[in-house]
Amino acid sequence: MAEPSNPHNVDGENPERPAVDTDEDEDDDVDIAGGGLPVLKWSKTGFKNLMATVQMAEDWKATYPHDGDTGADAPAGYITLWADFFTDGNLRLPVTVFVAEVLEYYHLHISQLSPFGMFRIRNFEYTFLAHSLPITVENFRRFYQLTVNTGFFSFTQRHGSLKLMTPPKGVTGWKKKFFYVKACAVHASMSFRNVNVGVSDEDIPIATA
Repeated sequence: MAEPSNPHNVDGENPERPAVDTDEDEDDDVDIAGGGLPVLKWSKTGFKNLMATVQMAEDWKATYPHDGDTGADAPAGYITLWADFFTDGNLRLPVTVFVAEVLEYYHLHISQLSPFGMFRIRNFEYTFLAHSLPITVENFRRFYQLTVNTGFFSFTQRHGSLKLMTPPKGVTGWKKKFFYVKACAVHASMSFRNVNVGVSDEDIPIATA
């Protein structure tokens, strides 16, 4: 996967616009002129502090963007990652097998996920690990349905399923806080899913107690 991270076909509106989970706060930068992504607004000090906190390996060549860059401007051979993946989402590199399996099953590029989507993936993984339950995409689907909103994918709780988490509140401006890493840091067969094609609701059994 040696292509720039530029998956965000955000011109126009999603014809179906599935509802966002009521726990998700709307982002505060969705009215960018031309329907594009906002430019970088994150200090280099903040970037360096995050890299130290998550002990980012030098192998991934984590790179602070140039002034004026957006999340769609990763250079060839690199991908975009959102800072909130690593703070509230507690993501680390390389990604776990389960994170890779979710990306592959839903045909998503990791940069197309909103932080809320990553929060739910990681929370599910930790919860099932704590209870010694099988950490599988099949089980994940019994709790969550894929959604799309403002050019990014997330997951909403499946109706009638047990609520596993309440996402953090006030996650705004996250599209302005990003960095680039070598594409090999995410060992998954990722693809760019079209955000302008609606997401079909899956009619599958929900999880039992």
